[in-house]
Amino acid sequence: MAAADAAGDAIIPVRLRVLDEFSPMSVKRLRFVDAALYALVIGTGMRWIAVAAAVGPSSLLLWAIALLTFYIPLAAATAELTGRFKGEGGIYAWARDGLSPMAGFLCGWFYWISLMPFFAGALVFLSGLILSATGLNPKDSASVLGISTALTVGVTVLQLAGLKYGKWLPNVGAAGMWLVFGVVIAMAVVLGLRGQGATDFASASYLPRWRFGTAILWGTIMFAYSGVEAMAFLRNEIEGGLRSIVRVLILVGIGSLVIYVGGTVALLAVLPARALTRLLGFPDALLLGLAHVGLTYLAAPVIGLFALSMLGSFVGWFGVGAQLPFAAGLDSFLPQAFGWRHPRTGAPVAAILLQGGATLAIVMLSQLNSTVASAYDILVAMSIVTVAIPYLFMFATQFVCARTAPPADGWMPWGGARVSRALALLGGLSTLIAIVCSVLPNTGDPHPLQSVLKIVLSSLGAFLVGLLFYVWARRTQMRRSPSTVSGAPFG
Repeated sequence: MAAADAAGDAIIPVRLRVLDEFSPMSVKRLRFVDAALYALVIGTGMRWIAVAAAVGPSSLLLWAIALLTFYIPLAAATAELTGRFKGEGGIYAWARDGLSPMAGFLCGWFYWISLMPFFAGALVFLSGLILSATGLNPKDSASVLGISTALTVGVTVLQLAGLKYGKWLPNVGAAGMWLVFGVVIAMAVVLGLRGQGATDFASASYLPRWRFGTAILWGTIMFAYSGVEAMAFLRNEIEGGLRSIVRVLILVGIGSLVIYVGGTVALLAVLPARALTRLLGFPDALLLGLAHVGLTYLAAPVIGLFALSMLGSFVGWFGVGAQLPFAAGLDSFLPQAFGWRHPRTGAPVAAILLQGGATLAIVMLSQLNSTVASAYDILVAMSIVTVAIPYLFMFATQFVCARTAPPADGWMPWGGARVSRALALLGGLSTLIAIVCSVLPNTGDPHPLQSVLKIVLSSLGAFLVGLLFYVWARRTQMRRSPSTVSGAPFG
């Protein structure tokens, strides 16, 4: 494990000041149930069910394979590294302390910028649902921008109030997700009792056809299981600490498998795969399914529950994302104000405000003229790869750290270091395959080479920007504390 370098010594006074001003015990912590609901809503997405069901019953095996080859390694790495590194910053701190300061910064950089297009997309999607529900045009840019702005301001204020209040929307969102799941199951049961199931499961093929479309689906299914590593950002704010996090990881793995496999089966019982391929997403599948069983009058409340689950996911990830600028403030990569928590609420105020402003800026870009909107499209394309790169850092950190024994209060998988390193290799390989699958252009893309280059070059651009930012920050640290920061600026 890499020891803290000279730059780490330079920031110790900042860490001490933060700890003096704020203690996790000074605010109300998340109970196990709250933590479990929080993790479930950020680690599971109902929208992926329609994507998988469009391929047919063969996607069921892919859900199981992805659980074994990606989620289990991800959960094991999260539990082990959370026990090894007790500081703020989660995946960013793991790579920083386990590999190098530069690796940590780039890991955190990619993790944070991948959230921005997700936030913007979630806001635009929610705004469209609200406009559709009220009978207005969901494509009206001014209305979308107005609602998105209101949602951003509201969520930012909620996060500033601290986890005591910020936990409620993720909790309600998780409840909404399970209710929507229940509706999908109920529709399938009704049609099954009528003998009107849309898919003949008895004669269906469950072996995936390894073709172009399956490769793209594999990338989607892999990342549908991602997100639980974010619980490490909240380690010091969860009752029971690591022990509770391990239990949450087990619960989310089981819950995700039930939702993904059960939801895919139920949706295929309601609608045939060929109908799902023509739909734009999960809300369309819900509407068509409800109409098919004669429950059209339930469309508005069910879509509302789905929107609530999306809002809960957005709020949950917003709170997690703000921990990265906060950790960067602790390490002096950002001004020290970003490393300060409000003494009463525990909220990283500057980090939350920065993230709220960045989210709103990207939403505005997405609603302007086509020239500027193309820049937003590049950001979205870039997020396909950037969301996976931090996992490569994480699994590399786990592999390196497995050579040393964990702390007495830490955690390792059964089998010790050998199993830990094997899981790290499996998780890293699965991530690399998912990246390749995600870069592949759609079969209907008229310019496939251009699409691939756009993703690759935009991701390379993000890497170069992050590298330049890191070099600039390290040189600034050296100028401020030349007596404590020595050696090459790359740690």
